[in-house]
Amino acid sequence: MIRLKQQDIFALYSLPHSEEHFLIRQFDNHINIFNSETLQKKGFVVYPFVENKHFPAVFIKKDRLYKNPKIQFFSKHQGTVNSIDRQTYLEQVQEFIGATQQSYKKIIFSRIETIKLQTGDLYHLFDTLKQLYKNAFVYLFNLPGIGCWMGASPEAFVTQKGQNYETVALAGTQRNLGIPLKNVSWGEKEVEEQAIVERYIERKLQNEKVNYQKTVPYTSEAGKLLHLKTKFLFRPTSDLFGFLKVLHPTPAVCGIPKKSAKDFIIRKEQHERGYYSGFLGPLNIENESNLFVNLRCMQIFRDKFALYVGGGITGDSVAENEWDETEIKSQTMADVIERIYMNFVMA
Repeated sequence: MIRLKQQDIFALYSLPHSEEHFLIRQFDNHINIFNSETLQKKGFVVYPFVENKHFPAVFIKKDRLYKNPKIQFFSKHQGTVNSIDRQTYLEQVQEFIGATQQSYKKIIFSRIETIKLQTGDLYHLFDTLKQLYKNAFVYLFNLPGIGCWMGASPEAFVTQKGQNYETVALAGTQRNLGIPLKNVSWGEKEVEEQAIVERYIERKLQNEKVNYQKTVPYTSEAGKLLHLKTKFLFRPTSDLFGFLKVLHPTPAVCGIPKKSAKDFIIRKEQHERGYYSGFLGPLNIENESNLFVNLRCMQIFRDKFALYVGGGITGDSVAENEWDETEIKSQTMADVIERIYMNFVMA
């Protein structure tokens, strides 16, 4: 048992389709900034949606790597987050729909769902998410003075094995009803939403003169949800750090055109996204790097869980349907949290 404290810098994670998990520990308490130099080192990167003094791009250096450790960690972070009610959400989505009908092909709108519970030992939650979401990247990291986050992301950002790299275009959401994936059908709105992301990534690869191959879109599972996905295999230019910044944020978490959509989100959303819809993951561990888009995630305080959920808005979106989609996304995680920590509090 490794007992971790509030001032400890660490990242606990499990890769998709793996029974194993790893703990990266940094033994000093210095916040290292992620840049082109740290990209070459062994550790764990945490990159926000927008870099600022509250949520910097951080590199957790690997002073020691543990395989399959059991840990104990209680988040003692304090703070407030801005949640909005259903009516406010519907009104804002309507504004986003109007914007897409005039200026944007797609734009992502997100909100925060707050669960007020004493959070308890977080290893229980990490281990449960690892068992439930076997095809997701499950993680827990702590940065003193910045925050504690956990998530189970279905979306790879960039993965690397040797000289080979991979990224994905993932978008569109529907409930997983348990039918064979080859029999799943998709609506026109979801197909176009995913195609926008696919075209964006393909254009960026072409602009950077990167040789690539891609799959046809296919249905992928993420627990109780299904998504449309296209894989790209490629070898990047020498400036990998610059290429990561070109790709981030993808239309799956931002919109098209990217710069103006990002500015619109920053102006209109009533909360700061922080590390939600950024990217994170292990770098140069066992000759691999595995970076994931930070979706299905939460910020964890002493007395609450702040769940971040969002959806792609297009001119054809229906506000009530978008609310229902975010409810599905938040409820899958909320059910797990309440089952564990209501029992924990009662005990």
